[in-house]
Amino acid sequence: MACTSAAPDQHFARALGIEKQLLRANPDADYGHPGYVSVLRELRAVPSGASEKDRARKLAQRIRDGRRFAAQEAYAQIDHLPTRLEGREKPLPSRVGSPAQASSAGKRRTRPQKAAAGAAQLSALTAEQKARLDITMYSTTWCGYCKKARRWLTSNDLPFVEKDVEKDAAGAAEFRKLTGGRGGVPVITVGDTVIRGFSASSLEAAIEKAAKSN
Repeated sequence: MACTSAAPDQHFARALGIEKQLLRANPDADYGHPGYVSVLRELRAVPSGASEKDRARKLAQRIRDGRRFAAQEAYAQIDHLPTRLEGREKPLPSRVGSPAQASSAGKRRTRPQKAAAGAAQLSALTAEQKARLDITMYSTTWCGYCKKARRWLTSNDLPFVEKDVEKDAAGAAEFRKLTGGRGGVPVITVGDTVIRGFSASSLEAAIEKAAKSN
């Protein structure tokens, strides 16, 4: 009984120790770092009924959520986020008082400002400028990022042509020519600019550039 009761604390303490070493060696690491696989392994080893089980469960969930955000950033063509995480901030490892945490916090604070600036630029476009834009989105019905891109284009009142690469043979041929048959959807073209995946900032920059050149 004594060995069993001591093991949970050892597993949890070991998980925290691994994370501490990981962050010391990689100050800017997020939960997508491969070292967090070892942290998760120790957290899962904390048995039910242990005093640290609830803390271990919450930390493991936070890490798994962070890894979903990391996968989303790495593979934008695939929607890795469950509905409960949409619109939420990416969870990051705790670095209380560290320069890395301050840097990350600063970045998080500036994102809304950048988004607002982009929205202002788009709203400043005239109806004539928008009408001259040549935007095409190659998509599928099941793709989560296609839905986000579609919603973004529509909410910004931007005219675009959508081609389902699973239903539109001509659109599928264009998609293969653009991508070389590699990669997923969406692929969005703004004039001659090709954007793989959905990135609001990339679209804003391409649209601004196209509007100035028209």
